Amino acid sequence: MIVDARRLPDGLRLDADVVIIGAGPAGITVAMELMGAGLTVVLAESGGRRGDGGDGFGGEAVDPRHPPPGLYRARALGGTSTLWGGRCLPLDPIDFEARPWVPHSGWPLGWDHMLPWYRVANSYCEAGRFAYDVAGSLGGNAAPMVPGLGGEIAQDGIERFSPPTDFGRRYRRALARSTEVVVLLSATCTGVLAPPSRRAVDGFVFRTRPGHGIQVRARLGVLAAGGLETPRLLLAAGLGNGLVGRFYMCHLEGKAATATFPPATPVVFGYERDGEGIYLRRYFRAPAEVQRRLGLTNSILRFEPPVIADPGHGDPVLSAMWLSRTFLKAEYARKMASFGYRGQEEPERARLLAGHLGNVAAGLVPLGRFGFDWVRRHVLAARKLPYVAVAGRGGIHTVDYNAEQAPNPDSRVSLGDRLDPLGLPCLKVDWRAGAQDVEGALAIHRLLADSLAQSGAGRLEVDMDAIRNGYNATGGHHIGTTRMADGPERGVVDADCRVFGLDNLYVAGSAVFPTSGHANPTLTLVALAARLAAHLRHRARQVPAAEFSFAAPPPVP
Repeated sequence: MIVDARRLPDGLRLDADVVIIGAGPAGITVAMELMGAGLTVVLAESGGRRGDGGDGFGGEAVDPRHPPPGLYRARALGGTSTLWGGRCLPLDPIDFEARPWVPHSGWPLGWDHMLPWYRVANSYCEAGRFAYDVAGSLGGNAAPMVPGLGGEIAQDGIERFSPPTDFGRRYRRALARSTEVVVLLSATCTGVLAPPSRRAVDGFVFRTRPGHGIQVRARLGVLAAGGLETPRLLLAAGLGNGLVGRFYMCHLEGKAATATFPPATPVVFGYERDGEGIYLRRYFRAPAEVQRRLGLTNSILRFEPPVIADPGHGDPVLSAMWLSRTFLKAEYARKMASFGYRGQEEPERARLLAGHLGNVAAGLVPLGRFGFDWVRRHVLAARKLPYVAVAGRGGIHTVDYNAEQAPNPDSRVSLGDRLDPLGLPCLKVDWRAGAQDVEGALAIHRLLADSLAQSGAGRLEVDMDAIRNGYNATGGHHIGTTRMADGPERGVVDADCRVFGLDNLYVAGSAVFPTSGHANPTLTLVALAARLAAHLRHRARQVPAAEFSFAAPPPVP
């Protein structure tokens, strides 16, 4: 059942077995996995069926390399999956290990434990079979990405792409038909009800607008509001321990290298498709044994189109993209704004505009062909071509990096002085990247450069200063703010994602990751959400309703 909470009477009190705060990929996965368990579930979403038209979050970022906190968040059924580009890949086995050279690393569970849940997540994300290497995805006879490449770099990594799955649209019908799950739209959680003992939570307070709200009491509560909103709720309620909001991680990204190959070298650039029609993209990586030997964090490199903002690429398609960047998905529009060309003076902006218009005017015919193909393969297709794959000219390819950020307790989010319209303190995001993070990005470039040179397969030119001084935070990846650990001295939640010190409050989402790896967090957070739902099914049988004096859930209009 889906209900607009704005239509409910002010002051209404509801009861439920499980209350989930946030209807993004994590929250929807928990709700879907609880269907059939005989539990009454309330899934509360701050937004409506579609986004609210503004960021609705406020807050500030101290470091200008970190985007505004609300830029890649969405209040809507489906959460940030409404903005998602669809990239799927799991964390690597080494990411779960306690690495002596990475302070504060190590998960209280391992890769083998996560594997069955990753398979479940692949299904929810509609990413095909769980195969994330070239042989498993394309077969053992697939051509290498770069022929003749040897050395210590590996070129067998695969990213899979979801259609992309908007979780709100994809699973709305199942949620609407459910007699066990009630979805409350336009219900912003503004408070957590806890007794004086503060050993458990009694429920949650929701506001639909200033002066109007409801309460929902809960046997079990799940915060699935994202890596920034979840710590905000805990901090505002004074719940959790002193590590709430700390260890905030994103990924470092940028473009600082070009790879040059001999003429006619059959380099694999862009997207491929497997036998199921899933779009795939390859990447370079440092094998685990190389990371251990050299003491590296986990980073990858990928071929990318040239820096789109620079009209010097001479490509009409890329220039058309730059001119229409306002209409692109946030994940891709961000890249154009991030990689240089920010804050130009008016003459520079005019020069860029003139250059891009000139490229478009000189290439109307190829642009028309591209436009037809793009409409067919991206706009009209159910499984969409993820992005424009325009290779460089003359065997020269731009290379981008995505680098792990190591856990750092001084990188944190905290409550600011300003209040949002519903009375919650806005966030202050003090994101801090360290020397180890930058060195990880530098090292993966050195590995590829050395491997190309030693094998004679090509040449990599790297602007090391651009990496040291020009990296950006991947602003849509909010990781680590309620990290998982084996004890409260090292984290905020335990291996079951239960908040230390609270018997019945859990966290779902990338906020619980102790480390970030190089992978986009969506697949892993969905896997953890499915795992959490299995735990809640068992836990609900251990928490009698009488313990919290709950009445039977009333019907919701």
